[in-house]
Amino acid sequence: MTKYKKPTYIIIQEAMAERIRFLEDELYERAYKDIEKLEVQNDFLKVFCNNQLEIIMDYEWKQMQEQAAFIKANTRKWRARCS
Repeated sequence: MTKYKKPTYIIIQEAMAERIRFLEDELYERAYKDIEKLEVQNDFLKVFCNNQLEIIMDYEWKQMQEQAAFIKANTRKWRARCS
């Protein structure tokens, strides 16, 4: 039996299809690695943001307490002078 020889254009198309599959796999692999890196960075930034928010809230709470104490102290002082 004679071996069936494929036409050149079919060989080229098969090679191109194989190359495209390889490049798609490589692209997806790189994309997944990038996505994993971004997820790790995103988690770090979320924790960092929460820590900063806690620091800001503590500072604001202290400011509110100091202001409330200052207002109370002033009202007592003025009441003592007026009476």
